[in-house]
Amino acid sequence: MEAAPLESDIVPEPPLAPEPPAFSWRVLLRWCWPALLAGLGLRIALMVSMPYGYVQYDSADYLITTDHLIEHHQFYVHKKRSFLTPALFSAAFLLPVPATITIAVAQHLMGLVATLVVGALVRLWFRFWRIAIIPLTLLFATNPSLIWYEHTIMGEAQYLFFTLILILAGTLFVLSPTRRRLIWFLVSLVLVSGTRLEAKTLYLFAFILLCWTLRENWKRLAAGLGAMAAVYVIAFHYSGDRDVGPLVYASFLRFAPDHSKSTPEIMPSIVPLQYKARKMSTRYPVQLVRLSKYVSNAVEDFVAARVKKENDRRVASARILRNLCLETLEAEPAQVLLIPWVKFRLAIDAWTSYCFDEKTLLPNQVAAFTRSEWMTLVLGRGLTGQTLALDQIGPWVAQHHDPQRLIWFTSYQAFWGRQLTHFRLPDHPLGEKRWVHDFYGGIGNAHYMLPGIPWFYILAGVGMIVAVFRRTPAQAVHLAWVPTILGGLYVTAMIGVTNGRFRFVYEPFFFIYVVFLGDWLLGLFRRGSTASEVDGTHPGPTKKSVQS
Repeated sequence: MEAAPLESDIVPEPPLAPEPPAFSWRVLLRWCWPALLAGLGLRIALMVSMPYGYVQYDSADYLITTDHLIEHHQFYVHKKRSFLTPALFSAAFLLPVPATITIAVAQHLMGLVATLVVGALVRLWFRFWRIAIIPLTLLFATNPSLIWYEHTIMGEAQYLFFTLILILAGTLFVLSPTRRRLIWFLVSLVLVSGTRLEAKTLYLFAFILLCWTLRENWKRLAAGLGAMAAVYVIAFHYSGDRDVGPLVYASFLRFAPDHSKSTPEIMPSIVPLQYKARKMSTRYPVQLVRLSKYVSNAVEDFVAARVKKENDRRVASARILRNLCLETLEAEPAQVLLIPWVKFRLAIDAWTSYCFDEKTLLPNQVAAFTRSEWMTLVLGRGLTGQTLALDQIGPWVAQHHDPQRLIWFTSYQAFWGRQLTHFRLPDHPLGEKRWVHDFYGGIGNAHYMLPGIPWFYILAGVGMIVAVFRRTPAQAVHLAWVPTILGGLYVTAMIGVTNGRFRFVYEPFFFIYVVFLGDWLLGLFRRGSTASEVDGTHPGPTKKSVQS
């Protein structure tokens, strides 16, 4: 009779890998209906208060595509913009309803669909998704900054919408890496690339996701990366190519060296600008838009006197600015590398959107309409439903945009901003006036106080770290998305002005990662009854599969 094996001789079976959760869109709708109702109510209230969408100063950059289609019968994209949003805005002019109404309604509908996408991400990312899905979708659907951009003729609302589509497509691909889902993922990458040039940072997400998911199949990985590279070339071939050199160097002017090894002859034009920047502030970047124009003019004048061909001038100007930035990095590496953090700190209490106050709605919107004559003379009827002369824009704007009817929405924005910054690290008094571009919101004594970091962002950062290391079926998504969020914030803060707008597309994910941290802590609290949570995994595998 064979002796029974000793307990020490038994080799334990390896733990089963967690299987992805299953979900259906019908179940998702059932859990998201509170958020959809709340979001729909806010959007209807805004449309009733201001039926026509808001024309912002940057709207002309998108609508110039429509102008070229009407006047020249050619597809043209402004150098600061990508191809899809101008094309969709142009399609709105084919309808009998004014485009400012059509675009606002369409973008509000996109916001409601995006709420469902957020619910899907919660279902696929969270263990205790039934606890998290209602509060997170409510926070997304009722976010006033998102609603503000949906009502504005700009690309931000579409950028966020297609970014969410990209993340959902990436999540489903990680859970089941089929060819069909890879194609959907690449198509979503094309769509988000067409909304804003900043979408270039999202290719880091695609690269990491493909490398991690297909790391054991080199042929599929090579094919996937090749397709991604083709998507990049095609998508940005039909987009603008904004030169950010002047704005970046304007951020460095305070501490940039007053000599240049690469182009010493240009410094007599640059040094006065450095003195001007230091006079404004010795500690922080200020008036970056104005300074960047001064820098751009100085470089262009210098090049124009030496180079004849226009294309050669652009190349030469870009090369000079790049060399000046690199020389500053070599001379002051710490100062340069910390610029994004400084900008983030300066604008930490600023709203990520602007405001529908009297200045914004009336004089600013009139200036946006009359920025170029074609905005009124060519597109005026398509935008407003009426044929208007330039001197009729002011009365039309005043008639259809009453700031008094939007006090409720502005108050809601202020309430939202106060809650985000209420719990924060200690503030620090400033010895000079704080400068933030297009500043709305702010703590008490905002212009002479540097806000402490709100705990909201700190908890979101901890949640990101947890998501990267927590073993879940969607862990690869966080391995790719968290570096993309941080890298995207860093790059956009480096090349942009000092304001809260650069956080816009990432802030909804901060909410998700704050709650994700709570989901992980709840799992630790319940680990006595769920042994698999000891190492951070989901409970044992099931036979359910993800339903696309």
